[in-house]
This record gives sequence, structure tokens and C-alpha cells, in this order.
Amino acid sequence: MKKIYCKNCGRELSEDDDFCPNCGSKEKIIELKLEDEAQSYEQIGLKAKENGAKKPFQESVSGDDLYRKSGKWCDKETKIDRKNDSYREIIKDKTTGEIIHKCEEPLSKHKGHGSAKHKKKSETNED
Repeated sequence: MKKIYCKNCGRELSEDDDFCPNCGSKEKIIELKLEDEAQSYEQIGLKAKENGAKKPFQESVSGDDLYRKSGKWCDKETKIDRKNDSYREIIKDKTTGEIIHKCEEPLSKHKGHGSAKHKKKSETNED
């Protein structure tokens, strides 16, 4: 939004006014009002490792996540427990709390998901 005022008397002017019709001044004050909106998302993760081990024995991630199937931001909770061979993932709608996706299974059976998906032949060949 843009408003123009006379610097001398404060009268609101139009963009076509070269001088103030009230006092004759050519000095103007231009007021611009800009608005924007921002959203923030949070996610926290933890990894528990034993000394000398390459992989953590437990991983957990909780917070906001973009659910690609719907394109909506959801609440996601993932827990990987390598010691107990356990994988758990729950995705809930942020507004309704409805469970959109739930997966609880042995980690050893959790194959072909996310980064573990098999790549297509065209993705593995370099051009």
C-alpha cells in the first residue's frame, strides 16, 4: 500500500499532484506498507552410539515433516532401535491429529523405503 502526503502540511496527495493544492509545497512524504507471512517448522533428532561403533544403536526423529504424498506438513515420529531390531514411524495430520501413516516392524524387515529404495537403472548410469 502506498500513500503520499505533503511534507509541509500533511495533506494526503495523489500520485499526479506535483505540488500540494493546500499549501503549494513540492516536498512529499511517501509511505509504503509491506506485509509478508512466514511459517517455521521444527524437528529434533537424537542418535545414541556406543564407543567405537559405526552406526548408532538408536535413532529418533520427531517434529514437522513435509508428507510428500499429500504435499502437507505433518507431525512425524520415527524411532530406529538396532539393538531390539525395531522400526517405528507414525505420521499424523497436524490439524486433525488423524494418523496418515503408521509402520511398526522389525528393522531387519524394513527394506526398500526412503534412501533404501532400489534405484532405477537410469539413475545409476552416469551420462
